[in-house]
Amino acid sequence: MSDISDVSDNSSDNILFKQFTSAYNFLNKYPNINFSNDIKLKLYGTYKSATIGSCNVPKPSLLDFRARAKWDAWKEFDGISKEEAMNLYVDIVEIANIGWNKSHVVDDSEDDEDIEEIIEENVQSASQDRWTYVSTLSYEEDDNVTSDDIFSHVKQGKFKEVSKMLDSDKEKYINIKDSQGLSLLHWACDRGHLEIVKLLIERGSNINILTNENETPFHYACLSEHLECSRYLYKNNVDITIKDKEGLTALEQCDEEFKQLVIQD
Repeated sequence: MSDISDVSDNSSDNILFKQFTSAYNFLNKYPNINFSNDIKLKLYGTYKSATIGSCNVPKPSLLDFRARAKWDAWKEFDGISKEEAMNLYVDIVEIANIGWNKSHVVDDSEDDEDIEEIIEENVQSASQDRWTYVSTLSYEEDDNVTSDDIFSHVKQGKFKEVSKMLDSDKEKYINIKDSQGLSLLHWACDRGHLEIVKLLIERGSNINILTNENETPFHYACLSEHLECSRYLYKNNVDITIKDKEGLTALEQCDEEFKQLVIQD
């Protein structure tokens, strides 16, 4: 888990580090402050960048919206220094006008009752889904739940289990869809499990099978930026002209650099 102590000792004596620590401690003293999700994400991203640096964890599944939003928030600040990230964090807390400002670092004399009045105006009285300002990235999915369901095996990359279930009843499973309208191949591409992608294609999975949003497995591979899966599908004659309900092909969904890596010989 990231922590204030993770910041370089070289920063520990300067005023910026003290401001950053003060802001951090303030938010944790008053955890019920009602921030918008956008501010919470910026706080999360700048905190992780200040204490760890550039994002260093794998990109979560597209379908894990919460973890993906947090990952994107951290990734947004890639390349900035820890000092820049601390400065941004401090500014976000101060501009939010929640009772903390930089003067608290050098002047602790402000009446706690005055702060409490400001906090009271910003507290969300009943929130059961509060974001933690400094929590570590977690996938927060049900993938760790033990299950013999073939979708669970695909999500977790359990090649042998998937192969065994296909052997038992290929016609039942090969193009099966879950309650979200996703096939096994969509999930394998979303998670980047290349060997399972190959297995499914070799066993006869429809390479262009569509979700309810008209998305192919190729859409999922490209959106998740799983290069090997994307290249495998591309080289196995996936229909790259299929458009989703937003009118976009898979290759139009990814950035140009990734696209060129997919289609290169």
